[in-house]
Amino acid sequence: MVKVCRSCSVVFDGHKWIYSEGQHSKLEKSAEKVLCPGCERVEKRRVDGIVYLRGTFLNAHREEIFNLIENMAEKARERNVAARIFGIVQDKEGFMVETTEHALAERLGKELNKAFSGELDIQWLKKAEFVRVVWRRDI
Repeated sequence: MVKVCRSCSVVFDGHKWIYSEGQHSKLEKSAEKVLCPGCERVEKRRVDGIVYLRGTFLNAHREEIFNLIENMAEKARERNVAARIFGIVQDKEGFMVETTEHALAERLGKELNKAFSGELDIQWLKKAEFVRVVWRRDI
């Protein structure tokens, strides 16, 4: 049976969740309305990864950094509907990016380090699918 996410409109074709521009509107009347895995994780407040952004470089290159994060999150979501950015919170040391999928958090840290250099620390919690990533660069 075809399903459509009632929150983000991705379509489940019976095998996998896919993004299909305009497809959800065609199926809206006949498809079952459910939450996709990504929206379900957001609703349940399930955070599987945290990326901390630190350092003085962050203020001078904030727009570039957040554009990279946004682009990476969109690409990840197209490949895996469960991979989402849950939230971005500013704290006294910089920013904290919460993700609904641990691989996304790790990928964000690696891509930030690849694009802007700096220091990268990835810490996996033992016996849990949770990762804490700290990326830091000072000018």
